[in-house]
Amino acid sequence: MAHPPTSPAGVNPDQALIHRFLTQPDTPLAIDSNPMARALGMRLLHADTQGRVTLAFDPDPLFIQGTDVLQGGAVAAMLDFAMAFATLAALPVGWSCGTVNLNTSFQRAAPRGAYMAEGVVERCGRSLAFTHARLQRADDAGHVVASASSTLALLAPSTGRP
Repeated sequence: MAHPPTSPAGVNPDQALIHRFLTQPDTPLAIDSNPMARALGMRLLHADTQGRVTLAFDPDPLFIQGTDVLQGGAVAAMLDFAMAFATLAALPVGWSCGTVNLNTSFQRAAPRGAYMAEGVVERCGRSLAFTHARLQRADDAGHVVASASSTLALLAPSTGRP
């Protein structure tokens, strides 16, 4: 089993990966910082420090249900990743975040295939970030499969607490 890359002590490995991407933003980056991201075939396509990210997904068949569509939890996970990565991109190095709530709206079936998610930080305060995301098939621009909004707790570098 592959292990995630190491990052400096106290730095969220996902945030370290995002900051590595920001040094070469024109080169898509496979997300190998955690097992779920690898299983979802996640790649970082865009990130900025204003709290916007674009992620690509090519989910493993493990997430396909009997009706040949993605399981709802996998769809929600893709949206959650987009919002968390947008937040991590906007935070200073060393900070982290954790999902407090996640409200997902499924708008159509998500058939087997590649997907793109856009995550945006709407507002980032001292202890909470408010975000939203949209997920669509990579080959079907404009047809949103699901959308979500989330509140994330901001975690300070030394304590891991808001």
